[in-house]
Amino acid sequence: MKQEKPIIKLMRENYTYFGGLSFLYGVIFTFCLYQNVYGITFPIYVIATIVFAILFMKKMNYKVVEKTPIYLVGMVLLGISTAMTTNVALLLFNWIGIVLLFIVFMIQQFYTDTSWNFPQYLKRILILIGTTVLNLILPFIHGAKFLSESESKKKKTIFSIIVGLAIALLLLVIILPLLLSSDMMFEKLFDHLLKDINIPTVVGACVTCVIGIITSYGFIAALGEYNFPVPQEKKRKTFSPVIGITLNAVLTVIYCIYVFIQVCYVFAGMQRGLPDGVTYAKYAQTGFYQLLFVGIINFILVMVCMYVFDNNLVLKILLTMICGCTFLMMISAVYRMLLYVGEYHLTFLRVLVLWFLVVLVMIMTGVIVSMYKSRFPLFKFIVGVVACMYIALSLSRPDAWIAAYDVQHTKSMTSNDVNYMMQCLSQDAAVEVAQIDPREVHDEYTKEISADIGYLMYDYFSQIEIRNEGTYFRKANYSRIRATVAAQKWMKKHQEYRR
Repeated sequence: MKQEKPIIKLMRENYTYFGGLSFLYGVIFTFCLYQNVYGITFPIYVIATIVFAILFMKKMNYKVVEKTPIYLVGMVLLGISTAMTTNVALLLFNWIGIVLLFIVFMIQQFYTDTSWNFPQYLKRILILIGTTVLNLILPFIHGAKFLSESESKKKKTIFSIIVGLAIALLLLVIILPLLLSSDMMFEKLFDHLLKDINIPTVVGACVTCVIGIITSYGFIAALGEYNFPVPQEKKRKTFSPVIGITLNAVLTVIYCIYVFIQVCYVFAGMQRGLPDGVTYAKYAQTGFYQLLFVGIINFILVMVCMYVFDNNLVLKILLTMICGCTFLMMISAVYRMLLYVGEYHLTFLRVLVLWFLVVLVMIMTGVIVSMYKSRFPLFKFIVGVVACMYIALSLSRPDAWIAAYDVQHTKSMTSNDVNYMMQCLSQDAAVEVAQIDPREVHDEYTKEISADIGYLMYDYFSQIEIRNEGTYFRKANYSRIRATVAAQKWMKKHQEYRR
């Protein structure tokens, strides 16, 4: 029989505390997030998660490790960002960022991670997530044991009632529909009793609450499993550095030739203009994405070589040269994209890719340092760089300033430009779109004043007003409020486009 871990035993023996906290967390989880993934209650949910985690740890006699609260600050900032934007991509990335920061924070409270390298850290995060999934049933098991093993007659009675209700509900799922369809008066009676109750909402809220309960309880239990592989003292198996030296020597020669051409032509020769017949769009697109892909390959290559081959000075020098060439390639890629932006303006994808290039250069810098300083915390450095850069991007509400940039830098606004802002950007951009006068927008093909854009803009703002109608405290969102106000003002000013 598998021996029960001390923390798991503590949770079982103190089920009133841990189960009660998990239930309360589930209630708050439901209030903040049910059908409301980007409202003003989202930061409240993030803060509640932090508070409950600390309460769990306090009962286990764990204290917050020094220097780790910075992860909590990042979580709160991402929570605030979520309540300020409607960009779906940012909302998704915010969720992922909050979860990862919380996982890393909690790992550092329960484990000493100073000796973990990059692959080991990733492996342990995946193990923790998997163990959490396996422990989702644990609150029910502990609850059943708590009630059934109790000597109190009252608690046994409560347990028996809960079991009876659970069985009754399962049977009613089958029996009740049959009874309702068998008698019209019986059906009318239930319709009258339940007319003011939204059954799907009740069921959805209950399911959401259960998810909050089992994930909080299961995650804490997973941390207490202590099933991370213990780092082996023996030296890991590596391969001869000759393989890595040969491989990287060939790539370094090719990269140096490529970089030489970039310096001689792109960075210096571009001042004389592009070759005949080559447009900015064609020049940027033919090189940008290829360089981005090569940069990602180089990052993976350097990381693999660091952990697969024996420590060797020549190999380190070659890897450093590859990183240096990668830096110049990234600069070339950014330069090409800036040419493209200067000609065809900003989009969310272009901003995201430029952001990624800057982050990749910063990460590669950390990789170089880790090659010559074995105790350099590369994983924490990467987490810190990505977190800080992403939080800055998320809080900036890029859709808003992308639209502002395009409106200010477009000499002759076309219907295609306006359609992009209305269809591809979130409501964050609505305030800037409202600055556009439809009487000055030209058709993309005829170059004449567009006859339809005013009607399309009216429909766009009308849909914003309809989607945001009935927004109350729990679902309030900074961008939604500003977009609604801008939409109402624009429609009032341009009544002639109302259909």
